[in-house]
Amino acid sequence: MISATDFDRAVGQTFIVETSGKMVALELNAVKRIGHSLRDGGGFSLLFKGPREMLLPQATYRFVGSEHAHDIFIVPVSQDATGYTYEAVFN
Repeated sequence: MISATDFDRAVGQTFIVETSGKMVALELNAVKRIGHSLRDGGGFSLLFKGPREMLLPQATYRFVGSEHAHDIFIVPVSQDATGYTYEAVFN
């Protein structure tokens, strides 16, 4: 089972996501612990930053990093001048 510690060292790392035949780079910006989770190992969320040229709709994507590949469900949560922020919640 994926845990927050699996991603702690990956903050700042770029993950590649394929969608609609395009490769999109998403940077892991933060790992946040969720208190009072019933999930084994505790709940957590991941925040990723993506380019402003392409909005990924909420869905499950294959995230390929330098050490691992994971299928992760993400939701767009905000946008600024530099791009979109996506969140994945494990609770």
